[in-house]
Amino acid sequence: MKRALILAAVLAAAATPAFAEKSAPADKVLPFLDRFLKVPPADRARVKLSYAIRHDGQMMPNLKATLVEKSGARTPLPVNGEGYFDRLPTLAQLQGDPTIFLDVPADMKLGSMMSFGTQLPPAREYDARELVATVNEANTVIGKAAGPMSFMAPKMTGIAFSKAEGGTIVFADGHSAPLPQAKDVPYFRPADHQGAVRVKLTKTPTKVGFYDGKK
Repeated sequence: MKRALILAAVLAAAATPAFAEKSAPADKVLPFLDRFLKVPPADRARVKLSYAIRHDGQMMPNLKATLVEKSGARTPLPVNGEGYFDRLPTLAQLQGDPTIFLDVPADMKLGSMMSFGTQLPPAREYDARELVATVNEANTVIGKAAGPMSFMAPKMTGIAFSKAEGGTIVFADGHSAPLPQAKDVPYFRPADHQGAVRVKLTKTPTKVGFYDGKK
């Protein structure tokens, strides 16, 4: 179904490098963030990048992290209870080659994970045109961020609604059809549901993410 959507490996054609010290260059901890931020904000309003620090394959919630610039300026980078950064550096900060300090033992081996997601809030009903626009914008942003490697970039084909249980697609001519599911997660694929005007879900999803399956 939708894979973890860890975009770094696809864009770089390699896994995110691990770092074994208490500090690491920001571009190693947050790969491709600078490329994403170079895309005009209006062109990426529907999508987002999220980052997490992992140890032995596990998330590290509430980790203390600080961005330290060459000037000595320090900016806290809070990590939330799920393990994702609540705040990320700006493009201007990243261009100054800052370092990220992590409040962990210096010999602890860590890795970073990047995921590409939607800005769609959980809801019971969606305008299908907004779902289509989100998928289209995602693929445009991925292509721009990937640059010369865009031919290797993943293609988002739809929107997935975690734990929504089910749903219905309503079409312009008045007829409806059930949302398809993959591994019990309902999803909407614009290519398969042309003419859709609304998507109605059985339950409010816990997460609204991208679907990259072929069917």
